[in-house]
Parts: sequence; structure tokens; C-alpha cells
Amino acid sequence: MIMKFTARNIFNFLSVLIIAVVLQSFSGCSGGDPEPDPVIKEPLNVQFKHFYNGEALEYNRIYKSPQNNDMWFTKKKYYLSNIVGVKSDGSKELISDVGLIDASQNTSTISGSIVRGNYKAIMFDLGVRQDLNAMDPATFASSHPLSVTNNMYWGWSTQYIFSKVEGYEIGQNDTASFVIHTGTQGLYRPEVSVAKQFTLGAGGTDVTINLDLYQLLKQSEYTFDLIQDGQSHTVDNKPLAIQYMDNFQNAFN
Repeated sequence: MIMKFTARNIFNFLSVLIIAVVLQSFSGCSGGDPEPDPVIKEPLNVQFKHFYNGEALEYNRIYKSPQNNDMWFTKKKYYLSNIVGVKSDGSKELISDVGLIDASQNTSTISGSIVRGNYKAIMFDLGVRQDLNAMDPATFASSHPLSVTNNMYWGWSTQYIFSKVEGYEIGQNDTASFVIHTGTQGLYRPEVSVAKQFTLGAGGTDVTINLDLYQLLKQSEYTFDLIQDGQSHTVDNKPLAIQYMDNFQNAFN
């Protein structure tokens, strides 16, 4: 059978050919670049544990001060801001904007979800960052770290208390109390980095950070004598508050 090529046949043939070429071009575009891998986040719990000279911290337990006096703690609370995981390539993943750590608990935890991968450090700022420090604590729910119920706020002039430590030390003649409450933006200490190698995979993981209060009180740059100089609400004894925050940032491991 011999096919006769009429004008209509030629037109139909060319129309089908054009449609096929167009469809092929779309198909080629869609398969050119591979789809990026989906970002999968996993839970991470950063657990803060507290010690004194290597021994688990307990309130009202007798320890030895750097001057070898009997001493004990009755309170230790502090704020952290911008808590991040630092990946092996140096990029950062935000775990939480702010957290309140209370050493009266055996373990105080800050939790969040970040992307899977290999990590080399946990980094955070000591204190309440400036935008959050300007907030009214009455606007936060009671469960929030910045809630007024935590009793970590001074008022409009000095705003949040970044850290509290309280206790007693027995000297030669008397028992002296120490109270160091630090705040104001000048005492904010950014980017405290604690080396922690871990891999975050399916199901998440826990990471532990230790704070040793003996290391806070005794460092090569400055050693506290809390009987001679153990009282500061920041504005009334700013040199002590500054030294406290400087020592504080070097007492984590």
C-alpha cells in the first residue's frame, strides 16, 4: 500500500513532532539537577551537671574553699543564651535561644532539635542577650526560663540577673555569707565554647557539660576570697562581678 502525503498528513505529522520535542525538553529539564537531600532534624539534650573540685555538688554540704576553710553553697542559678551545636565544618545549629540552669537539680537540661551530622562543640553565651534582656518577665508563661516566677529579675534599671551564687564560709572568727548576683549587659560573656565530639543521628542523643564551682573560684588569673570580698549585686561591687563572670566562662568542660 502506498501512502499518499497530502498537505493535511504533513501538517499532522509536523504537529506531533513538535509536541514530542517540547515534551522531551521539559523531561530533560526536570531530570537535570538532583533534588537536594531533605533536612532532617533530631532531638538533642544538653545536660548540665555541677561539681565542686571534682565532687558532685550538693547544697549545704561542707567543702573546702581555696583558702582551706569550710564552706557550703545554698544557691547557684544562671542564664545561657544562643545555645548552639557547632558542626565539624564550623557551621552552627541553634538549639535554644535561652535557658535557665539551676544547680539544685542533679541534671539541668536544655533541649532542642537540630540537623543530623557530626559536631565538635557546644557554644553558648553567659547571660541574657540584649533583646531578651529588654523583655518584661511578666509577659512569659510560668514555665518559660524568662518568667517572673524564676525570681531572676531586678527591675527596669538592671533587668535580668545573669547568675546567682550564694552560701557561707567559716573563717577564723566568724561565719560569713557570700552573695554574688551579676547582671547588666556589660557582664554578658558571648561564645563560650565547650569541646564535645558527637554524632547526631536517628533518634537524637544527649551531651553532658560539667561546671566545677571550685574552678570558678580558683583560677590562675584570680582566686576568690569570699570572706574578704564576697558580696556583690553588680552595681555595688562591680569589680567582683566582672571577675566572677570572667572566671565563670572558663569553668566549663
